[in-house]
Amino acid sequence: MSTAFFPYHPLRLRVAVLAAAVACVALAAWAVQTAMAGSQSLEWARAGLCVGLLLAFGYVWTKLTPRQGWGITLQPTALVVSRPIEGVIEIPWSAVKQVRRDGKARDTLVLFVSEDLRVLVPRHLFASPQQFEAMAAAVDERLPRGPHDA
Repeated sequence: MSTAFFPYHPLRLRVAVLAAAVACVALAAWAVQTAMAGSQSLEWARAGLCVGLLLAFGYVWTKLTPRQGWGITLQPTALVVSRPIEGVIEIPWSAVKQVRRDGKARDTLVLFVSEDLRVLVPRHLFASPQQFEAMAAAVDERLPRGPHDA
């Protein structure tokens, strides 16, 4: 078996975060303008919340930026999953108990590792549905079959 790599490239998700950040800038500007014109402290709190939300959008934007080695790597002995916030997790193939598709459009690959640990791989982290489907098929192909599978 060779190593296969499926990179994350969440372009649509990044565009949505960018649009929300632009709307947040407009909302923050409006909140600061009304806070300067008025004298209520609630208006300053609204402006502070908007700036905090803008910082959160900036953090998510940087975490979703495509980078070297960010994606799903199928190695002969393990499945390596890079997660946007939590980092990299390496799962031996023998530890994967079950793989299922979840969601209304079956757009999330769920890897059951143990009773209390499951790893979600959502479709929105990939550039296209075809790349997600190719990754899901490759994971299913490399998954060790149990003794009762036909």
